[in-house]
Amino acid sequence: MERYVRQMDLQKVGERGQARLAAARVVIIGCGGLGSASAELLTRAGIGRLRLVDDDRVEFANLVGQSLFDEEDAQTGEYKVVAARRRLSRLNFAVAIEAMTARLSEHNADSLVAGADLVLDGSDNDATRYLINAACLKQGIPWVFAAVLENYGLVMNIVPGKTPCFVCIFGRPADPQACRNKEKGALVATTHAVASLQVSQALRILLRNGECNPGLIYVDTWQPDVEIVPVKGPPMSCPACGRG
Repeated sequence: MERYVRQMDLQKVGERGQARLAAARVVIIGCGGLGSASAELLTRAGIGRLRLVDDDRVEFANLVGQSLFDEEDAQTGEYKVVAARRRLSRLNFAVAIEAMTARLSEHNADSLVAGADLVLDGSDNDATRYLINAACLKQGIPWVFAAVLENYGLVMNIVPGKTPCFVCIFGRPADPQACRNKEKGALVATTHAVASLQVSQALRILLRNGECNPGLIYVDTWQPDVEIVPVKGPPMSCPACGRG
């Protein structure tokens, strides 16, 4: 436990909290800019088990904002989850890291999040987020939504039975495939700031340190500016979670 002595000095963590983190199982969907940064922070914090889900390979264009990868990974076209597992294992051998070379779909979403205490959204499109939302609602698993674009970012905790779900806030699209956004760039500082906010919310949920923040966190790293926007369920019952 010497590795975590300074973290355990924090009143919000302590020895009991560190033990909870060591027993926690977290799934990260997407291992790009957000997912890789969040995975590194969780690994350093001492999460017990980490499952990474992504089917993309490393490209040179990823090296600006995706901190777990290097030029050799891009040159060989290594799978992101494989390269991430190799790097993370060097950072903390005590964390069990599972690399799943897969793209989340209706057919595998339930099995990929099964058994998790928490799911983190590291995806870059809303179609995947709707799948995460449905699978987590079905299994009663909390998840933390995150998104970045240019110098802006969003983070929101979604806890089944306690907070509005993704459909409550953003509605349900007529064509889910239309939500597969075209990939756009984000300032690397923004990606890391949002990942830090996402992981801080994740730790709060895993440590059971009071109620989770129920609002939508908005951040602009260029101004800079951070706001928490109150959210609530739709006026009528939500078709996904029944809230309203």
